[in-house]
Amino acid sequence: MWFWFAIGSALTSAISVILNKKALKNIDTSLVSWSLFAFSIPFLIYPAFKDGWPQVNNMFWVATIASIISFAYAKTLALKSLKGNLMSEVVPLAFFAVLFQYVLGLIFFSEVLKLTSIFGLVLIILGGYLLKVEEAKEGIFKPFKLLFTNKGAVMYLTAMAIMPFTSVFDKTGLMNMKNVNQSFLLLWENVATTLLIGFYITRKNRNWIKEVKNNFFTLFLSGVVYATLSLFYLYGITGGSLALVSGVKKLEVFFILVIGWFLFKDRPKRGVWIGSFIMLLGVILIKVG
Repeated sequence: MWFWFAIGSALTSAISVILNKKALKNIDTSLVSWSLFAFSIPFLIYPAFKDGWPQVNNMFWVATIASIISFAYAKTLALKSLKGNLMSEVVPLAFFAVLFQYVLGLIFFSEVLKLTSIFGLVLIILGGYLLKVEEAKEGIFKPFKLLFTNKGAVMYLTAMAIMPFTSVFDKTGLMNMKNVNQSFLLLWENVATTLLIGFYITRKNRNWIKEVKNNFFTLFLSGVVYATLSLFYLYGITGGSLALVSGVKKLEVFFILVIGWFLFKDRPKRGVWIGSFIMLLGVILIKVG
């Protein structure tokens, strides 16, 4: 079942990326980030408490607080590094975070994968890398060269190395709940993150509430979609390997292409489709394995 949750997270993540890109054209980055967490909260309250307050131990609170802090720090690094035109040039490197996720899953949860699944992950990384390089219209080794010449690229890669730890902390939190409730974990983390970002925004712009009102529908929709993809991902890692769920979730780049093609008539180049095909082959191998 974890496989289909991972596919669901990939599809909703693609929709989330498209909505966020639209929102960021007119709205401050911090405010868009805040809305993703804040507007999801009302939809999580009922499923979080419909069976009562779940039993959690101290490790749950330690793990989820670590998840909140690591995610906030990595997200801040990523946003800082992607200012200007650097984004398309270094994003291909993000696919290698899947390998790091595999190492962490092996260390912390003894998640040993079959050879077929490992090969599938390699194909997803290779296909995704080629796809994003082709989209950026750059040399195949350009993202790696930037690591030696651009501080922003190093910052982005650091953020991508930290992100997998967030999943480790989330899975640890889920394992330290009696009667696992993904909605409760997400609700707690979103409330805490909303307060943190809200405090930052208030210090930066005291008129931000007016901006929320002016862009309410876009921000609200972004928050609902983000809650959906987060729940899909949490359900996925509850029953599946961190590396496999993260790898399948990378299929979001393929869904973005398809949605852009049908809705916005953005016809990708042949090289992009080749990368997509390699990724799909990797996902099929993971499913078979």
